[in-house]
Amino acid sequence: MSAKILALDTATENCSVALIDGDKTFFRSEVAPRDHTKKILPMVDEVLKEAGLKLADVDALAFGRGQVALLAFELALVLHKV
Repeated sequence: MSAKILALDTATENCSVALIDGDKTFFRSEVAPRDHTKKILPMVDEVLKEAGLKLADVDALAFGRGQVALLAFELALVLHKV
């Protein structure tokens, strides 16, 4: 059984979410300057639904680290507590 990893990146104008489940990858990505807060959670919901998983099924959260990656870090903390 392989780990299910949910990755978030909001460090640039591109907003992206990826879910890795074994050899399968599900992702959403959109150039959305200043719109990340509206885009990221629906993207998370979409990849989880596509993979047939719930947030509780995710084993690990990853996030992009950069000068403006605070949103992804905060979201990772919030999602971890859900």
